Amino acid sequence: MKTKIKICGIKREDEVDILNRFPVSYAGFIFAKSKRQVTIEKCNELSSKLRQDIKRVGVFVNEPLDSLLKIITSCHLDVVQLHGDETVDYIKEIPIKVWKTIPIKDKDSLLRVQIYEDNVDGILFETYHKSLKGGTGETFDWSLLRVSKNIAHSYERILAGGLNANNIREAIEVVEPDVLDLNSGLEVEGYKTFEKIEELFKELEL
Repeated sequence: MKTKIKICGIKREDEVDILNRFPVSYAGFIFAKSKRQVTIEKCNELSSKLRQDIKRVGVFVNEPLDSLLKIITSCHLDVVQLHGDETVDYIKEIPIKVWKTIPIKDKDSLLRVQIYEDNVDGILFETYHKSLKGGTGETFDWSLLRVSKNIAHSYERILAGGLNANNIREAIEVVEPDVLDLNSGLEVEGYKTFEKIEELFKELEL
């Protein structure tokens, strides 16, 4: 299995230019309130310059359904990534691929997978934070996922939280994710850099 790479929080054209130079599978555009938040117009402007094979992921937290559906259509999204308290009924209304986030605090956090696993295309495991919905920049105890990686499942496993070139190989070895989701670990002063992304892919080639 070859782990795919998603780079999230894209908000500038020069970041798109960098992504286009590497074997990135997904680019993430954050519509939830965040320092990396983009508008529909900005997402379209940036994604129009993306390499054609890079899929567009929209990141949301408790977005009203009608607004979500409008953004999916307006921005030609390929995947919706949900970080809020979205219900299964809400998810069933989404016409494209869905990744649902499960914040991991302890082994009991994994029980929430059962709620969503038959209704989504992917489960994204990220670090639990009492006030933040994603974007913590911190890792969690990946060993909690050791058992679940050996259980047959129909969904993609996405790992997020504090990933960078220094821990990427360990993350793959321990979790065996289908997708790794990186953001702040590839930034300098809030922006993705060529050097950080180049370092990442050099590690992946080793």
